[in-house]
Amino acid sequence: MSKSDSPALPLQNAPPKGSLGAIFLIILVDFMGFGLIIPLLPFFVPDYETQALKVTLIFAIFSICQFIGAPILGALSDRYGRRPVLILSQVGSAAGYILLGVAATDFFHWSDTTRLGLVYLSRVIDGFTGGNVSIAQAYISDVTDEKNRSKGMGLIGAAFGIGFSLGPALGFLLVRIDPALPGYAAAALATWAALQTWARLPESPIHKPTEVQHWLHPRTFAPVLKKPIVRQLLVISFVSMAAFVMMEATCAIFLTDVFKWGAGLPDEAKRKVAGANTGLFFVYAGVIIIIVQGGLIRRLTKKGIAAEWRLATIGPVLVTIGMALFIYLAWLPAMWVLALAGLANATGRSFQGPTLSSLLSKYSDPRQQGAVFGLYHGLSSLARVAGPIIAGLAYHMHPSLRETGQFWIAGAGLMLAAGWTAIIQKRAMREPIAPAASPVIQPEATAQAARAEMD
Repeated sequence: MSKSDSPALPLQNAPPKGSLGAIFLIILVDFMGFGLIIPLLPFFVPDYETQALKVTLIFAIFSICQFIGAPILGALSDRYGRRPVLILSQVGSAAGYILLGVAATDFFHWSDTTRLGLVYLSRVIDGFTGGNVSIAQAYISDVTDEKNRSKGMGLIGAAFGIGFSLGPALGFLLVRIDPALPGYAAAALATWAALQTWARLPESPIHKPTEVQHWLHPRTFAPVLKKPIVRQLLVISFVSMAAFVMMEATCAIFLTDVFKWGAGLPDEAKRKVAGANTGLFFVYAGVIIIIVQGGLIRRLTKKGIAAEWRLATIGPVLVTIGMALFIYLAWLPAMWVLALAGLANATGRSFQGPTLSSLLSKYSDPRQQGAVFGLYHGLSSLARVAGPIIAGLAYHMHPSLRETGQFWIAGAGLMLAAGWTAIIQKRAMREPIAPAASPVIQPEATAQAARAEMD
C-alpha cells in the first residue's frame, strides 16, 4: 500500500519541530537563486539586441516545461514523499543553473548556436524539475491544522518577498565581476537548499493530494466553468498574467536599448553593465512588492469584499499606466519615467494578484476549490507561455513603435481586464457569496499566487 493510500492520520497540534523554519530557509534560498538569474537571462542570448523572440522563448520554454512537470512532481510527492521529490527538484534547478553558468563562460569559446542551445536546455531542465514551491506548499498543508496553516503559508510569502529582493541585488554585484557568476551562484544556492532539505526537513506524516492535479481532466474542471463569475475571473487572470509577462520578458532588452547601457563596450563588458543595471531595477520592483504585499494590501482590504473588488479593478489600471510609461520611455529615456513605470507595475500586480485569488475562493463552491485553483494556476502557466511568444513577435513589429509593440498589446489587454472586472463587480455583488473557503485550500492558493507573481 502506498503512502497516499494509507488511512488518514489525525494531524498533530503543531508541525514537527523545526520543520517550518527549515521550509522557510529552503524556500528563501530557492527564491534568491531564481531572483538572481531572472533579470540576467536575456543577456545569455548572444544576439539579444536583434533577436527578441530568442530572448522571450527562454521564458516560454521554462513555463511550458513547468506546466508539464508540476503535476508529475506533485503526484510523485503524494506517492513517495515530499522530502525526496523536493530534493530532486532542487538538484534539477542546480543542474539548470550550472548550464547557464557554463553557457556564459567565455573560456569554452562556444559558438553562438551552442551557447543558445545550452541556455534553452538549462531552462528545460529547471522547468521540468521546478516544483520546489508547490511541493513546499503541499508539505505545509500536510503538517499544519486549521489553526496554524495560514501562518505556515505566510512563511512562503515572506520568503518570496525577501528572496526576490536579495536575489537581484546579489546578481547586480556578481555580474559586474563575471557574467557567468550569477549562474554558478544560483546553482550553489540550490545545492545548499537540497542539502538542507536532506539534513533538516523531516518527512510529513500524511500526504494530502496536491491541488494541481485537480484540473487535468475535463470531467473535473468542466463543472467549475458553469458559474459565469468564476469563468470570467479565470479569463481576467489569464489575460492579466499574459500581459504582465509580456513586459517582464522584454524589460531587460528594452531598457538596455533605451538607455544605451554599455554602448560602445565589448560584448562581455556590455553584458556586465546591462545585466547589473537590469538587476538593480528588479531590486527596486522587489522592494515595492514587499511593501505592498507585506502590509499595505491588508489595510486596504479590511473593509471586506467590496474593497477587494476595488483593488482587483485598480490593479490592472495601474499596470496599464505602467505600460504607457514604458511606451513614453522610448521617446523620453529618463530615470524618473522608469521609476514611475516600475512603481505602477509592481503596485498594480501586487493589488490584483492576491485579490483575484481571494475572490475566486469566495465565489466558487468550497467543494470545487481544488479544481478551481488547479485550473487557475494551470491557466496562469499557459499565459506565461503565450505572453513571452507574443512579446517576442511584437517587439520589432514596426520601426515607428521603437520596440514598444508588446507594451501596446499588453496595455490594451489590461484595460480590457480592468473594464471586465468593473462590469462583473456590479453583477457579482448581487450574487450569493459561497461559504468561506476551506482553510486547507485558500492559504495554498494565496501562496501559489505569490509564486506566479515572480515566475
